[in-house]
Amino acid sequence: MDRFNEGKKISYITIVGNIFLAILKIVVGILVGSSALIADGFHSVSDTVSTFAVLIAIFVSNKPPDQEHHYGHGQAESIAAKILGILLLMTGFVLGYNIVLDIIKQEFNVPGIYGFWAAAISIVVKELMFRYTYQVGAKTNNQALIADAWHHRSDAISSIAAAAGILGANMGYPILDPIAGLIVAVLIIRVGWSIIVDAINSLMVKAPSKGKSDKIKNIVINTKGVKAIKEFRAHFSGVDLYIDLRIIVDSNLTVKEGHDISKKVRDRLLEDLKEVKEVLVHIHPG
Repeated sequence: MDRFNEGKKISYITIVGNIFLAILKIVVGILVGSSALIADGFHSVSDTVSTFAVLIAIFVSNKPPDQEHHYGHGQAESIAAKILGILLLMTGFVLGYNIVLDIIKQEFNVPGIYGFWAAAISIVVKELMFRYTYQVGAKTNNQALIADAWHHRSDAISSIAAAAGILGANMGYPILDPIAGLIVAVLIIRVGWSIIVDAINSLMVKAPSKGKSDKIKNIVINTKGVKAIKEFRAHFSGVDLYIDLRIIVDSNLTVKEGHDISKKVRDRLLEDLKEVKEVLVHIHPG
């Protein structure tokens, strides 16, 4: 499976679907007077924005390694997941605040039954989106797509709450519609927080500065037995620096002698640079 093309394909499909559902639920919600359906519509708006973020992340993560990101740009997907989580939190809090005000003011009304059918359509479409997006995300190991899939599932659940609230209001309990809207807001907040927690430990890896890289290379090349550096990669994880080296040594050395040289390189880097957390040294005959 082409990871890049599959990610683009699913993102385009979900953007179109989310725009359709957002317009449907917000317009119908306003026409029938359902705060739950309007809240659910704004949930779909956040879906659209988040999928745009995922699409951008897919393009960024497909870029090859460069001077500042020796391990590539794959963690852009984690950043997109964090942005998605923040958007969900903001959406949930704003919607919840407005609905709580309506409940306090006792501003209830009975929404039209067409709102129920709009929510039912959303339930089916969003569940299909969840299954498709999650399947592609799992197969391609794309964290941002998986996060977006759970966003679709949360929207399906919020549509269930909206449908139940509209039905309850039509059965003589008008307070159920804003309560359903509040449940939708809480669901949005919960999913947003969950996505942030899951993504928080995966940060964009960045190479050390040129000066720091040159210092590391000087230590390595000045270690007795090292003829040259074949490949050098390093990245920070928080404040810790991880180094991956491929060095060239005399081809006539024994395995033990080559191992001893690699150990000297590792020990010197760990001793001379306090931020170095781990060093991986590969030996190549020269």
